[in-house]
Amino acid sequence: MADPVAVAPAPAGRTSAAALAGWVRVIGGAILFALALRVLAFEAYRIPSTSMEDTLLVGDFVLLSKAHYGPRIAGHRLPGFDDPDRGDVAVFNYPPDLHPDVGRRTPYIKRIVGLPGDTLAIRGKTVYVGAEAVASPQAGRRLWALDGRLPTEEVLDSLGLSGRVQRAGPGAWVASATRAEADALSLEEGVESLRPYLRPPGDGSAAFPAAARYSLDDYGPVVVPAAGRTVRLDDASWPVVRSVIERFEGRTVERTAAGFLVDGRPAETVTFAQDYYFVLGDSRDDSADSRTWGFVPFDHVIGKALGVYFSWDEDARSVRWGRVGKGV
Repeated sequence: MADPVAVAPAPAGRTSAAALAGWVRVIGGAILFALALRVLAFEAYRIPSTSMEDTLLVGDFVLLSKAHYGPRIAGHRLPGFDDPDRGDVAVFNYPPDLHPDVGRRTPYIKRIVGLPGDTLAIRGKTVYVGAEAVASPQAGRRLWALDGRLPTEEVLDSLGLSGRVQRAGPGAWVASATRAEADALSLEEGVESLRPYLRPPGDGSAAFPAAARYSLDDYGPVVVPAAGRTVRLDDASWPVVRSVIERFEGRTVERTAAGFLVDGRPAETVTFAQDYYFVLGDSRDDSADSRTWGFVPFDHVIGKALGVYFSWDEDARSVRWGRVGKGV
């Protein structure tokens, strides 16, 4: 039988170098994997404003899926496994932002209510697509007109409405409440009636389209542009499509005494190259959204919000544990 072969121990310096190289590979691989995951699949966003209350609160940290609609890489979108749908809460780059790189424009989060090709209107705060009403988000906050005697501060606090009711006149109040809170408030002694608060003419007019002067509560109708859809240029369409063509379609458009010029040539119609979406905040009376600045182009869409993975209450300086893991 042959004698066993003795293995000489490696020099200590060489062993340390090999171990260090192994750790570098492991850590480097983990960093690359995390970066790839962030670019291609998931990203986190912190909610900075009240426009999505109470679906999302200030201090919520939301997990976003880029894979749903397709991640954007160097100005190109990879295939996703879903299209933006009505009711999705989406993160997108703010369309009015003037930064030349779309991906570096400020991220916003809103709910999609209008899809490409939809004819959308708002009547008495209710969104309609064609003749069909679109249900309001259950956790969405809105303004309600209250007549009668206001409940005590203790009652309002128990309903979650402390600091959310303002006097509007003798026996008249305006409350910011969810549907459930409003229903509970309507049952309180002294409350004679409770209904959605509709702004009077001239109060909070929508800014888009600028020439229409729609109300935020009674808006439209507008037709949401769709890829491949051809629109006739006329008095009705011009205020709606002008900014879309100039800012997001990469074309020039001009109205003259003789008609319209597209890319310097006479034109009666224009065909859109990409899809667009109409978005609203869930807190409809406290949101700058498509009523204010217009449509969201598909190339501005970042991804779909999935849920809250962490929540911090800045006022209370504590974690909102009850919101952790809450879906959107």
